[in-house]
Amino acid sequence: AVVSTQSAHYGRGKPMILNQFLILGMFYTFGLLVKNKKMLADFGFVEEQPTLISLLVIFQFIFSPLNRVMSAVSIYITRCFEFQADRFAVGLGKGEKLQSSLIKLVTDNLSFPMADKMFSTFNYSHPPILERIAAIKEEMAKKSKTE
Repeated sequence: AVVSTQSAHYGRGKPMILNQFLILGMFYTFGLLVKNKKMLADFGFVEEQPTLISLLVIFQFIFSPLNRVMSAVSIYITRCFEFQADRFAVGLGKGEKLQSSLIKLVTDNLSFPMADKMFSTFNYSHPPILERIAAIKEEMAKKSKTE
């Protein structure tokens, strides 16, 4: 059951493509800003352009808030992919096994099954176990109605 969810992820290649676009965007932004004379002048470097200072400024002041926004977007998309992969496993008839596998993973890893909705939305790349099991049960109910 767990293998079927992973094959749903990597069969479509979505997580890798998403990360590649994020990294490409960061390199592009860095390339635009690394020799920006105006930005360095704002930080007191009018005559010289030290590369190390450019790195610090870009990563600390520009990428930090940008990274928070991109992280939230990435987490949201990843969570959507997780639910999609779970639906794929249910479609293969592995819903019950997936539920028991997820419970076993949580038990073996000593994870806490409950999380604050807002905190988990912005910090957990995978939905909490209770949300996933509820979505799996809902998908199984839909599947049984159509059959």
